Amino acid sequence: MLADPIAKRRFLMQTSPINKEGLCMLYVSRDSAGQICELHPMAVGDAHEALPADNPEVLQFIHERWRQNELDQLDREFVRVIEDMIELLMSKDLILFTDLPPKVQEKLLRRKEIREKQYDDGAFRMGNDDIIQL
Repeated sequence: MLADPIAKRRFLMQTSPINKEGLCMLYVSRDSAGQICELHPMAVGDAHEALPADNPEVLQFIHERWRQNELDQLDREFVRVIEDMIELLMSKDLILFTDLPPKVQEKLLRRKEIREKQYDDGAFRMGNDDIIQL
């Protein structure tokens, strides 16, 4: 299903049945604690409980997913900032690549390899270097 919570909500509301009050109905799956863990536009799998789109539990679930998505995006961006800081420190000979723990070296090399592959495949067209300018 859709990763972006806003797009997901729009999709669910466009494809879900409507109740007597004109509200979109969403089918929910619940975890072992009884909390909503999935929303669907129709009854599928274990999602047979229908709730209106304005149900407080549904709205809370969507809001929590939106917040988590925002945090995940910030984390991805911050990882790139850390990577650039390491590159900067190495370029100024303040640290050596070999000073880093082996697991960090592996991850940096793997990320660099993947980025170079994406550039080579034409996935990105930003310029000659891949360092974020501040």
